[in-house]
Amino acid sequence: MRYRGFFLVACCLLPVACCLLPVAYSLLPTPYSLLPIPFPKGPMTNDN
Repeated sequence: MRYRGFFLVACCLLPVACCLLPVAYSLLPTPYSLLPIPFPKGPMTNDN
């Protein structure tokens, strides 16, 4: 039962993580934000 609950939570959080990843890349002043990423102007231009 414990693993099934974890699986359901993972399935629910996966789309959220995918949505927040471009936002984190555009907001955090990390070296990764200086790389030529597919969405240089923010997550709004990412249309994969």
